[in-house]
Amino acid sequence: MEKISIMDGIDAIRADEGLCSTVYILSDGVKKLMIDSGNGSIEFGFTPELVLLTHGHFDHTRGVKDGWKSCLKQKDWIFNEPFHVPKDARDYDFEKMGFGKFELEIIETPGHTPGSVCIFERKNRILFSGDTKFAEGGIGRTDFFAGDEDEMRKSLMKIRALPYRLLCPGHGEFEEG
Repeated sequence: MEKISIMDGIDAIRADEGLCSTVYILSDGVKKLMIDSGNGSIEFGFTPELVLLTHGHFDHTRGVKDGWKSCLKQKDWIFNEPFHVPKDARDYDFEKMGFGKFELEIIETPGHTPGSVCIFERKNRILFSGDTKFAEGGIGRTDFFAGDEDEMRKSLMKIRALPYRLLCPGHGEFEEG
């Protein structure tokens, strides 16, 4: 397991092996919020206040433990591989939320999956892009079950309009915006 400090209060955790998303931990000093949970191979040692899931593929959702509060767009409540819906997941019922010093905005970005979202931390201009956008121009696959190339194209146009300074994708390297 590798832990990388993005900035004060935001860490990235990457598994050593297997297909596992990068997990982002936001901390207000006491409570922790998680963006994506990985595939279940990472042991966190804490219970997050909330897990915000960028989409429903198992490598982003299987790390959610029973009893944890998690949000996943209902469009991704698909009970077919490669999807995995955590037991206690609920639909996003908000577009914006504050968490400590962070201001998070949920942006719908379908294409990789019908319910894909990106999470934009507006104050620090950090975009947690899940599998919608990767560094060096990479984008999420649309040839998986429920992917949609036309929706992905629209979502990428939406992302281009965001004033992010740092891209934090679900896999791979970070990138200055």
